[in-house]
Parts: sequence; C-alpha cells; structure tokens
Amino acid sequence: MALKTFTWCVDAGASRTTELKTNTVSFGDGYEQVSSFGINNARESWPVTKTGYKAEIDAIYDFIVEHKNVTPFYVEIAGETKTYRTDSNPTTSHIGADVWQISFNLKQAFIP
Repeated sequence: MALKTFTWCVDAGASRTTELKTNTVSFGDGYEQVSSFGINNARESWPVTKTGYKAEIDAIYDFIVEHKNVTPFYVEIAGETKTYRTDSNPTTSHIGADVWQISFNLKQAFIP
C-alpha cells in the first residue's frame, strides 16, 4: 500500500516533543542500569494547527478522518519529511466569515 502525503502547510509555531523510551532497572545500592526500549525508542510528536478557508480545512479534515488515527502518511515539518499518523481527534473552529481552523496531533510512525 502506497502512503499518501499530507500536502498542506501548517501554521507556524508548532512545537516538537520527543518521547524517549527506556528500560530502567534499579538495584538496592542505588545503581541503575538503563537501556533503550526497542530500536525506534525516540518518537516525535507535533501538535499542529492550520488556519484557512473552509474548503481547505474541510479537505484536511477529510484526509485525517480517512486515515482514522491508524494509517501513517508522509508529512514535511521543519524541512524534514517523515511518516506520521494522527493520535487525536481533529478539532475544527469557526474563526469568522469563511475562515476556519483545525487542530490535531501528529505522532511519528515507524513503518517496515
């Protein structure tokens, strides 16, 4: 299955969070042994927002709902293209006139 590409530019100001997965074993004398949890133990997430005309926001909403928080897709953020999936429900807000805003979270997806 070929992955689709999220082609819209999101609003400036998105913040990256990196989750680092580790295993820690603590011993009685205060010593701890720490190791990576899996081969992809660093995962990025981005809460993003897009403001635009209703037709554009509806197209983004349809794209997100089509992927159902399960299927990954390509996204270019901060000059890098990686695979992500959404991990939250999209929220749309009416700003005024024909201007709308959509917010959702992107979580890095690792594919074989």
